[in-house]
Amino acid sequence: MTSSPNGARRRRPVLVPVASVLAVVGIGVTAAFGGLKEAPDEPPPTVSPGDTIDQGQFRTQFIKAIDTTEKGSFGDPKRYLELVVKVTNMGDETASVGIVQEPGKGFRQTGSFAGSLLRTRPEMKSEYGPRASVLSYGIESQQLHPGITTTVVVKYELQPTTTAPEEISLDLGKFENEPLGLRDQTHYWLLAGEGGDGEDPFEPEVAARITLPVRKEDS
Repeated sequence: MTSSPNGARRRRPVLVPVASVLAVVGIGVTAAFGGLKEAPDEPPPTVSPGDTIDQGQFRTQFIKAIDTTEKGSFGDPKRYLELVVKVTNMGDETASVGIVQEPGKGFRQTGSFAGSLLRTRPEMKSEYGPRASVLSYGIESQQLHPGITTTVVVKYELQPTTTAPEEISLDLGKFENEPLGLRDQTHYWLLAGEGGDGEDPFEPEVAARITLPVRKEDS
């Protein structure tokens, strides 16, 4: 057996799998940049004014947003930012227009249409909260009948000197037809989402995000 020139026994090269090397390198790079991080949530799908939004229980079209002035109950002028929406109730029973979620107070897992208006940008606050109602031949109501397309008007009161935003963006919730509980298997249309079990606050799922230009319009 031939010895090496310096008298030491020649060592065989140790083969390290390429995948292992890459894994070690990857771990080192990850650690150098602050460790593993969760991927950010994908933004909800965006739609344009006039597009039909599938909310599950409703098919919805946002027609326009206007800055308008109307006569109040006592004849005094009232200024509003109004959203005009076409809503079709796809369920089998009459649904309520309901109440818009109040900014900064968390979310209610509601089954009403107005409750699916989750948030606005900019945030629209008014002293008595926004109002939503069906408008038909000048008469306001709260009923959305099955299979009928109805005009819903959402009103955010503005102060006389307030400058209305140039545009308003809204997040719209999604509904699911689910049993109310383990014992009560009656199905209801309710906002889809996570939490709301007493420990974590309810966080609704966003079906779509829409941005509307706000234009000045006389009443």
